[in-house]
Amino acid sequence: MAERAAIEMELAEEVLRSYGRLRIVARGSSMVPTIFPGDILLVERNPLDRLRPGDVVLASRGGRFFAHRVVRLTALGGPPRVITRGDALREEDPAFSHQEILGRVTRVSRGGRLIDVTGEDDLNGKRILQWAIRNSDSVTAGILWLHARVGQAVPAVRGSSLRASARLAECS
Repeated sequence: MAERAAIEMELAEEVLRSYGRLRIVARGSSMVPTIFPGDILLVERNPLDRLRPGDVVLASRGGRFFAHRVVRLTALGGPPRVITRGDALREEDPAFSHQEILGRVTRVSRGGRLIDVTGEDDLNGKRILQWAIRNSDSVTAGILWLHARVGQAVPAVRGSSLRASARLAECS
């Protein structure tokens, strides 16, 4: 099973580097309320110098993918580093190097609807909910339960639809 996951990760990284776009299924709940397990993420290759705080990036480390929000970019007298954190998490991730950043999540497909997740605008109206999720496992469990029961109702974004081709990764 670990070998299959490693092959899937290599394939996903190669597709993104070669074609500039990738669709990937989220598996974790660290980005609730922005990204839920089962959401399809549209990832686009993006140069590090174009990333901004508030963007959601896909990174690879230790045999796992992470789709987390950029908190800040730093160089600290060395190569550029990206500091991220899941919307539902209290602590920041260890800094990612530019080689570990695969791309920027631009949209999420949930229930056939597209949701734009670019920049700080994505967080407007969610800050209180985000704070509650970050500080209470019970609130997080309740939101995940409600999301599963209500049918994933979210506002639609005008435009096309995304289709999942395969389940490729874990959004941790």
